[in-house]
Amino acid sequence: MAAEAWRARFRGRVAEAASRMERVRVSLAAAQGHLAAPLLVDNAVAARDRIELALGALGEASSDLAFAMSVMKGAELLVLSDVIRIEQLGDQDFPEYNAGVKLHDAVENAEEAVAMVDGCRSHLDAALLLLDHPRLPGVDGLIEEERAAADVNLEAAKGSAELGTEKAVGARKDSMN
Repeated sequence: MAAEAWRARFRGRVAEAASRMERVRVSLAAAQGHLAAPLLVDNAVAARDRIELALGALGEASSDLAFAMSVMKGAELLVLSDVIRIEQLGDQDFPEYNAGVKLHDAVENAEEAVAMVDGCRSHLDAALLLLDHPRLPGVDGLIEEERAAADVNLEAAKGSAELGTEKAVGARKDSMN
């Protein structure tokens, strides 16, 4: 009975982590859509609106990443906790152990994604500040550099989140065996 309760908690955490990681992809894609075109001082209101929408989507991604990391770490710890010690693992526990290993890797990918999302947000904050200085020589070029840097970070975040999602979804499949 205790083993089944443990497995149910583990499976629930793994399923929630995979679901949150899948949501991250949607949020990052939405952010990227808002940053596809150049941000120009001549249309500062529209540029600000697009940056704010992107920052909102990045905030959702960041929140989901943090939640997913917490849940994945909790599930991983369940596998390795006093509830079930490594030396006590039998063949019947292999799916959970294998899922725990995948979750460990997924957490690392999520941590990388968080760092890239934070970098992206910093570049967008810089672009917002630059929009307040329309007379600054070359301001459109500076804003474009910040947008391009944000996009590079966003692409890296998407890549890391995608890897983490694949591992979390794989862990969900393993835990159901």
